Amino acid sequence: FADAAEVWLATIILKNLKCEWNLTSFEKAMIPVIVYFFYAIGSIVSGKLADKFGRFPVLIVNGYILVISAVASAFAPGYYFFLCCRGVTGFCIGGSYGCSVVYSAEMVPANRRSWNMCILEGFWTLGSVYECVVAFFVMDLEGGWRYQILLTAVPCAIMLFLLHFMDESPRYLVIHEQREKAMRVIEKICRQNEVEVPRGTVYCSDVRSGEYREIWAQPYTSGSVQITIHFVCNMFLVFGISMLVVDMMAYNYCFMELFFESTYVNAWGCTVYTKAEYLFLIVVAVAFVPGFILGTVGAETVGRRWTFIASIYIGAIFTVLLLFCFNTVLTYVEVFGAIICYSAYNEVLWIYGPEFYPTYMRGTAVGVQNGIGKLGAAAGTFLTEYLDDYDIKYSLYCFVLVEVVACVTILFMKRETRGEQLIDTRVNELTYINEQAPG
Repeated sequence: FADAAEVWLATIILKNLKCEWNLTSFEKAMIPVIVYFFYAIGSIVSGKLADKFGRFPVLIVNGYILVISAVASAFAPGYYFFLCCRGVTGFCIGGSYGCSVVYSAEMVPANRRSWNMCILEGFWTLGSVYECVVAFFVMDLEGGWRYQILLTAVPCAIMLFLLHFMDESPRYLVIHEQREKAMRVIEKICRQNEVEVPRGTVYCSDVRSGEYREIWAQPYTSGSVQITIHFVCNMFLVFGISMLVVDMMAYNYCFMELFFESTYVNAWGCTVYTKAEYLFLIVVAVAFVPGFILGTVGAETVGRRWTFIASIYIGAIFTVLLLFCFNTVLTYVEVFGAIICYSAYNEVLWIYGPEFYPTYMRGTAVGVQNGIGKLGAAAGTFLTEYLDDYDIKYSLYCFVLVEVVACVTILFMKRETRGEQLIDTRVNELTYINEQAPG
């Protein structure tokens, strides 16, 4: 939810900030770049800390700092203070998101993992819609972007409150020799789900935390490189398209402003989004939902790999077609087709990534790949914001190039993880010991 809100927050407030602080195109484009750069650092650092100290404390610490920095940025007196605050906010969101995905994957059985991820991604859409609805009502006010940021911090505060009711991942507890605590969490889960508590205990003979170098060592070398490339490509596409669509309307690409009045000057002389454009942004945000669902269904039926291939190649076709302005209606079809494919690609990537690694290094690996991927998001948003001021097609050429890289990389991905149980150590030595078993 917070991750999506941050994406759309940058999209929504940039025009107002550019006018109020008289920013150049470069300074405007740097705002989302700073957020995603520190997001990357936060994800990499927090992933390692989550493997060493636990998923729960990392989420709590990031949650507190996130709320404080988000509120502080709403009262920023100038551009550079604002950049600092948003950088800290990005760090905390990066640290929280990757950790929450790992936690979610470890708390559900294999047959429900994909749909659980789909629900998690559904909150991405809710965060996007929430941001657009808030903007619809407050962005016309004087200093509306400050209210926008404050109201964006409200869900973060709610998240922080709810985190205090969570337990640590039992898988993490076991591989760090906290077996009694792990059993208490398992018993609590069983009671809440009204199932019988298994008799016995859990045991792991290989106790350690993941190291950064292990991500690139055998037997994970090839898979890690491929997954990392996909994270960069996918986040370039997903985060870039959110800004590209808005600019396509603003610059009337292929007559896309036919249905909207996109030149609205508010009472303070700033050219900002119209009410109709905010409604359109809600439609764009909701358009990600079919992709999440299709990605989940595909991952559970034909498998992760074939869903990767379908979403990437069909998305590439839609992206190439956007270069040719056939007519306005077809352009909208191509835009929404690309969004659905990008979101399906995103969904199966977040399912596949945590499944690829054992528990002892899962937080570190996913944190690193999510972090490096956010550099793709930074590149996507920066290039889109910067190049769109010259020609929309320059941005589209970048999108096509990224799609080509994804299309080539997926051909080398061989492992299929559908139906696999999560691995806990390098030799999967996490074992449940039944007290009634002989011996």
